[in-house]
Amino acid sequence: MKAIYVLLSFLLIFSGPMVAAEAPDTELDSEEKMEQILESSDEIMLSEPNVTTATQLLAALPEPEEKAQIAVYNIEDSTGQFKTGGSTVVTQGAVDMMITALQRSRQFKVLDRTDFGDFMNEQNLQAENRLADGEGPILGEMSGADYVLSGAITEYQVDKETGGLGISIAGIGGSKEVARATTALDVRLTDSTTGEVVWSESLKGEIEGEKVGVQAFSFLGSNIVEFETGRGKQEVINLIVRTLIEEAVFKMYDAGI
Repeated sequence: MKAIYVLLSFLLIFSGPMVAAEAPDTELDSEEKMEQILESSDEIMLSEPNVTTATQLLAALPEPEEKAQIAVYNIEDSTGQFKTGGSTVVTQGAVDMMITALQRSRQFKVLDRTDFGDFMNEQNLQAENRLADGEGPILGEMSGADYVLSGAITEYQVDKETGGLGISIAGIGGSKEVARATTALDVRLTDSTTGEVVWSESLKGEIEGEKVGVQAFSFLGSNIVEFETGRGKQEVINLIVRTLIEEAVFKMYDAGI
């Protein structure tokens, strides 16, 4: 019995140090696993860069030392087209695409005025002394714009066309069916001091779709439009809109803005 008490006392005395000695190994294993996960981030992440053929133009531009400050408010949908359920056909994310394109170009200081009410709420909280000392924005330090950027998507169309000769059977020629997605963008820069429009551009883009089914056409490989249901039309238009917006930003640089 005495031997049992001695053994129990020995275990109680040395159990703490033994557990503590194992902890660093466990912590080290966790750190190694975390490093392995971070090193494999490309394999883990689902997302991929949302780019177009025009993105490389913006990436190739040299970054200037001095940058004009551009305030972006809105890129409207002026097509007036709606789906059966009442939602708009054309993307309502054009202004977000524009901000991304401007940032990708690295040519301008971009002032986001799209959710200006939220921004002013933070300013007002500071002005009313509702924030903790040392936190929140500094009043009177807002950046002002040299130019205001505005514009609209002015055209939208996805149509099927029949024309030309298709496969000829027994000497009788057939007609070839194609689809075309067309969008136009008008954008301008206005001097914030004088109100003068200093630059404007109207861009139009078209993509031809390849027939892959009775009523289905493929645009640029992976964008499928089904004309019976209308499914996929918006995705194709969004692709053209993003491309036109990036090209518009490139043209702004090319114009010396």
